Amino acid sequence: MKTIKASGIVLAGLITLGATSNASAEEMAIALHVEPSHPMFKIGERIKQRIEEQTDGEYSVTLLGTEVGGERDHLEGASYGEYDIALGGSMPMTLYAEKFAAADLPFVYSSSDEAREVYRGESGKLLNEQLMANGNLRLVGLSARNPRNLTSNFPVKTPDDIQGVRMRVPEIAPWIKIWKQIGALPSPIAWPEVYTSLQTGVIEMQENPVDLIQAGKLYEVQDYVNRTEHVYSFFHWLMNEDFYEGLSDESRDIILGAIEEATAWGDDMVANGQEETYAELKEEGMEVVEPDVAAFREAAKPAIREIASGYNPQVRDYVLSLIE
Repeated sequence: MKTIKASGIVLAGLITLGATSNASAEEMAIALHVEPSHPMFKIGERIKQRIEEQTDGEYSVTLLGTEVGGERDHLEGASYGEYDIALGGSMPMTLYAEKFAAADLPFVYSSSDEAREVYRGESGKLLNEQLMANGNLRLVGLSARNPRNLTSNFPVKTPDDIQGVRMRVPEIAPWIKIWKQIGALPSPIAWPEVYTSLQTGVIEMQENPVDLIQAGKLYEVQDYVNRTEHVYSFFHWLMNEDFYEGLSDESRDIILGAIEEATAWGDDMVANGQEETYAELKEEGMEVVEPDVAAFREAAKPAIREIASGYNPQVRDYVLSLIE
């Protein structure tokens, strides 16, 4: 039976296993790089509940959080079997399947469903082969995230409004290239420093999903949410391949079914919460702007074409079909 990495802090969280856990149960560890209040952790709790219920206690699932490391620690741990499942944002794609890391490319997709096509069909099969070959990880579930929007202290309606404006973006090379192409001056700044950087004028804009805009209290230092919805991305649920291969057919069906049900439930939760968050931001004094997204997409095309040329041919062709 697997030995789960745990500290005193972690042990406090093991109470969630319940006092009646079967002592002979097979242990399963799921590593989540988010706080317990985050929607992805709630999905993890639902996966745990479903697996334990549907296996009649044959499996006992432990949820491990940031106390055992960050996202990369969790992915590497799952890769060599310390954890059975790990949650990843965009990192697993850039680490283990870079030629397929197209689902979060800005100004390409109009919906999560369009972005999800990268993970379906032949490209999805090839993508998973890369994850398994390079990371010993199998993609077993996707969770949709709220789309990313631009915030500012002036309304942004067209690319003309952001020419030469200092803007925070994550340190993701394709994103930086695309915003430069549009005309902004992108500055990679760590998320914990964004509020202060906006407050002091180091940057004038930033982009994030509305849930992070609210959680970071950016309404205190930004007046407008410009609904560009320029990135539709996912959280990735990744299973150690050796663990997957070692499961019985019955256990595999139960575990994969639990993940499928929980992620579908989570997608509804995230989607339904988005409009509530917009309303709360308005109550805090932010104004929601509907920009000319088509103009931004047009301005971004040269950079998108260049980036797509480095993708797997099937992914490249799909991306190009959406912008031509």
